[in-house]
Amino acid sequence: MAMTLRMLVLTWGIALLPTLIPRAYSAAIPRGDPSIDLASDSTAAESAIIASMLANAFNPSGTANSNAGLPTALNDNAASTSSSSPSQPLVSSTSQSSSSSSGSDGVQIMLQRRLPLIVEDVLGTPDVGNVSDISAWVSSLGDDGKWPSSEVDYTSGCDGQKANWPAELHWERVALMAAAWHGGVDGGDEFVNSSSLLDATSRAMDFWFKNDFTVEDCLGGKCDCSSSGFWNSNWFSNTIAIPKLVGETCLLIGADNLSDSQMGSCTHILNRSAATLRDGVPGIGKMTGANTLDIAKISVDLGLLTKNDSAITDAYTAAHKEVVVQNTAKTDGIRADGSFAQHGGILYNGNYGKDYANDVLALEIIAGGTKHSAQSSNSGTQSQQAFETLLDGDQWMMYRNAKTGVVHWDFSVLNRMISFPVADDQATGSININVSHIQQLGSEWNSPTLQAIASNVAAPGDNANVGNLTGNRMFYANDYMVQRGSGYVTTLKMFSSRTLNTECINDQNPFGFHLSDGTVYTYMEGTEYGDIAGAWDWNLIPGTTTNYAATKLDCGSTQFTSGEAFVGGASDGKVGAAAMRYKNPATGSLSFQKAWFFLDDDVQHVMVAAASTTSDQDHPVISVLDQKRLNGAVVVDGQEATRSGNFSGAASLWHDNVGYTFNKQSLSVNLGQREADWRPIGISKLANTAVNLFSAWLVHGSGSDLSVPVAYTAYPAVSQDDFAAKSAQTSLTTIQNDKSISAVFDETHQTAMFVFWDKDGGSATFTPSGKDAITVQSSGNSVVMYKLNDGTVTVSDPSQSQKTLHLSVTTGRAQARALDVDLPQGGEAGKSVTQTL
Repeated sequence: MAMTLRMLVLTWGIALLPTLIPRAYSAAIPRGDPSIDLASDSTAAESAIIASMLANAFNPSGTANSNAGLPTALNDNAASTSSSSPSQPLVSSTSQSSSSSSGSDGVQIMLQRRLPLIVEDVLGTPDVGNVSDISAWVSSLGDDGKWPSSEVDYTSGCDGQKANWPAELHWERVALMAAAWHGGVDGGDEFVNSSSLLDATSRAMDFWFKNDFTVEDCLGGKCDCSSSGFWNSNWFSNTIAIPKLVGETCLLIGADNLSDSQMGSCTHILNRSAATLRDGVPGIGKMTGANTLDIAKISVDLGLLTKNDSAITDAYTAAHKEVVVQNTAKTDGIRADGSFAQHGGILYNGNYGKDYANDVLALEIIAGGTKHSAQSSNSGTQSQQAFETLLDGDQWMMYRNAKTGVVHWDFSVLNRMISFPVADDQATGSININVSHIQQLGSEWNSPTLQAIASNVAAPGDNANVGNLTGNRMFYANDYMVQRGSGYVTTLKMFSSRTLNTECINDQNPFGFHLSDGTVYTYMEGTEYGDIAGAWDWNLIPGTTTNYAATKLDCGSTQFTSGEAFVGGASDGKVGAAAMRYKNPATGSLSFQKAWFFLDDDVQHVMVAAASTTSDQDHPVISVLDQKRLNGAVVVDGQEATRSGNFSGAASLWHDNVGYTFNKQSLSVNLGQREADWRPIGISKLANTAVNLFSAWLVHGSGSDLSVPVAYTAYPAVSQDDFAAKSAQTSLTTIQNDKSISAVFDETHQTAMFVFWDKDGGSATFTPSGKDAITVQSSGNSVVMYKLNDGTVTVSDPSQSQKTLHLSVTTGRAQARALDVDLPQGGEAGKSVTQTL
């Protein structure tokens, strides 16, 4: 772990301490890949960057280049964006802002705010080392500014590792050396203004500058493998990771301490990156989502380095155009429900969304009180509201490791980053957001929303549930539901025709095909799933229904969109119901309808109906209850199970403070030690470790057995004794569970929940104890929750295709009570509506 700052930082759920959980350096998680055509996303935000950002775009000398700029095919917005010729750049290694003195003062203020954030960012870089290593680095640095290959792997081009390019370590070291020279690093006083350290830092900078690539297409990783210079076949390293480090280093050293050649190279590399805001990356396309903000921040650093207020203005214009709520399916960025997507429909709050949030925090903190602040324009005000929406959603997606006090992202919002162990300090390591920055921006913006979020995330606790959040939330734009209760967090991830299930990029997550097939994680201590992905049976993803091992798992056949639109749920903020119609998008060999009912008093009921498979008996259909760390006794029907086995006619299971009940079901339990090997699932170099795992599943069978619907009830955060009592007292009645309707009645809390699967809806009847029969009828496919005690009805349309829904409730022989519900449209399609009969 990197060293701490002098500045006290509010860490998540512990106290005011030095930075125990640093914000991970975003370039350490390369997010782009040559295989992704960002230009295919027609919803990409159009950037407003002027021709000044094109200065020296591909001219390593740092002087004006009459041929600077990107290919004509990628330069289609040039005429409408600026009348300046690229041969006469406004931003060069010697440019100064032509703005008023107040503008110059604003640049200086922003620079002084930016520098400590850079130091903090540099110190948070995973695996680079710490201040105590600097003397050794200086000693081993060659006269030419290169470190020995035993310390830094400079392998570049087509042969370079795509993700976490090892050559980036060169600049990570240089940035840390620059931070120590600049000051503000604990234990680094001896290095402040050290001439010998500055000399070593300069040599290391010059070495890279002399070996920087010169072929235009290398920016997108698309140049010929024989092309010379330091470049990577992953565009991200060339466009974002390296320019980010270069900009931070150059700012820390300062323009007055850089040679003319160094200033020219710094400006050249930053300009080359900044130009992609308008013109995209050669061979890749327009920037979207987190990538847009990464480059906007690089562009701001360019403006600060060259003291060009106009360049800074253009960067903030681009940023504010990006930080808005996106209302089209499969669009990168913030959605109306607080979820965040990247790569055309993948839920990614915990990776790309995390970097996005950190970029907004950095940009807005340094812009506070200036004309660049989000509060200074209408578009900026939209950005403030959108950012509040994002962070409000984020806090629902977090859980705490009660043993370490570290707050993490739910694995379902990390997607392919599940392939990293915690020790690698990547997206699984922590939330990687400095919560004090949220508090700081909340104060700057006078935003009670941000201040409350910061307080909530930082609140201490002894279980997985972060802060005071309890209840249910449906993220309808990205097929994701969360139930938070006293002492636990349960998450549910589905996918539909509007989203993607997962991705495999840069050899990460090759076996993740099932990660959105109704995946359910239940966190109580927060250790349940940590560091086990390397040992997982990837055909037993927690909570999923599958025909075991019938789908080939490899990187080339991982990503799919669903052919089914009816996926979503209804939530009243306290309880919720979710539904997914599923057909295996790779093989078509399995289909089913599955409903999850998150009821009062921390009771969760699951129904599976209409299951069908074309697979043989070697691939039985099963519903996975869980696959997690083995922790204590495993109890089946009140008797401890000390070994793996199959249990016919089982009625209950309890393990690690989660209990399950089912109706005389065929249950399988697998207990034992497995080897956690991270290499087959990603690029981690962590040594293998032994992990004791628990997995359990219900067997649906095959053939005619599949016609029998399956249901079970889960009780999270309950001891073995309490489970026995609670399950006996719980009174749930199956109203219906077939291809047309899945519905349950909670007698104790007088709540009925329905999933109407048919396009034309349907009706279902149930009889509460001692009362007349009640019939609930819906005019279309929908999820309906009806609370008898107060007459409230909450509905949603998971298909997101209807404008209105007609409901009627008939009790006994009384006249039907009716509701006509106007359903949300556009970006809020699928959102729940609550009305009272």
